[in-house]
Amino acid sequence: MVSNMTLRHLKIFVAVNDCGGVTKAAEALHIAQPAVSTTISELEKYYEVVLFDRINQRLVITEMGKRLLLKAREVIAGFDDFETLAIEGGNDPTIRIGCSLTLGKTFLPDYIGSLKKQIPLIEPTVVINKTSFIEKELEKGNLDFGFVEGETESPYLTSIRFGGDNIVAVCSRDFNIPESLGLAELIKYPLLLRQEGSASREMFEKALSFYGLSAKPMIESASNQCLICAAESGIGIAILPEGLVSERVRAGAMKQITVEKVDFSRTHYLLIHKNKRLNPIGKQAYDWAFKVKE
Repeated sequence: MVSNMTLRHLKIFVAVNDCGGVTKAAEALHIAQPAVSTTISELEKYYEVVLFDRINQRLVITEMGKRLLLKAREVIAGFDDFETLAIEGGNDPTIRIGCSLTLGKTFLPDYIGSLKKQIPLIEPTVVINKTSFIEKELEKGNLDFGFVEGETESPYLTSIRFGGDNIVAVCSRDFNIPESLGLAELIKYPLLLRQEGSASREMFEKALSFYGLSAKPMIESASNQCLICAAESGIGIAILPEGLVSERVRAGAMKQITVEKVDFSRTHYLLIHKNKRLNPIGKQAYDWAFKVKE
């Protein structure tokens, strides 16, 4: 049996008991006295139970009424708890952010720092990993939104451009290699690449595929820093985001090699699941990414 009784019925039942009668309950609830009487009658009729005895023009709660009164109070209290939690949930300061490795170093510190100044109560938790991992976590709903390099191919995610950078070939300043060469010549040298699934690795392999080329790295790593150290030591040529090595190149610790006829520019994207709905604080955090990039 599906009940047609509502929370309103229970609140009126409790009010009649607590106020000592229909008239005072109607006054307390700011509703008409007949509406109160009708509600009590509906409860009694629907459940085939007597809640109040009518004695000397007074309502006296029955023993069953007392038992049901306790349950009614529990239901009302439970709903109040639900409503409080739901309202607080709209202002939940916790936000779960994903970030690819490169942006975790070049963009994330400024973003988080300025975000906490903008929204002091916010409580961000951040997962920094390769782009493919961030995409999967967003698909599963484990993250609210994420920052990655390169556009997603996931049908479940929405991507919005918010910046960009370049992939560059770098090596130690003493490494014997021309300052400019083609991709076919570049891959003859020992290559230091990010592991598969990273945005920079995928971009490099797409360029190879476009020219019908392939290459096997001498070193592949999940760590950009490991590849930077290996390149600086003279082991080989690292393919890395420009933002991670530009200071070293300017300082003369590394040199950048021009790869002819290859466009290694890429776009940064803010990813979010198509079905994700952010609360007001989450929406502020999401929008703040574009302010930081301005």
